[in-house]
Amino acid sequence: MFKVSIGIVCFSFVVTLFSCHKVKFNSTRWQQYLETDGPDGSEREAMAEDLLQNYKLVGLTNKQMLQLLGPPANQTDTTKTYYTLSEKYDLIDPVSGKDLIIKFNKDSIITSAEIKEWHKH
Repeated sequence: MFKVSIGIVCFSFVVTLFSCHKVKFNSTRWQQYLETDGPDGSEREAMAEDLLQNYKLVGLTNKQMLQLLGPPANQTDTTKTYYTLSEKYDLIDPVSGKDLIIKFNKDSIITSAEIKEWHKH
């Protein structure tokens, strides 16, 4: 019985260790997202957490954001933009996902950045 308990504790530790998958933000890897990580976005999603915790996005200009993150998924809106972090598909259409949403003021300065999860209804 004692061996079983140790095994369960060890298994739980390993699961916890790998579920806390932290990835440091890397501008080059972030910008290669669609080429290397694909739309499931596991690496980019993990990098977004580090980006928000350890980089000061609020106050950056649109130009500085583009240098750091590359082109966003939408390039026509001047007040809000987003970067796709992950998407789940039902055959060919996305049904849920997570995006990094960035909002700007009238001078193209970032005023907020947050991760939003979405679900198609």
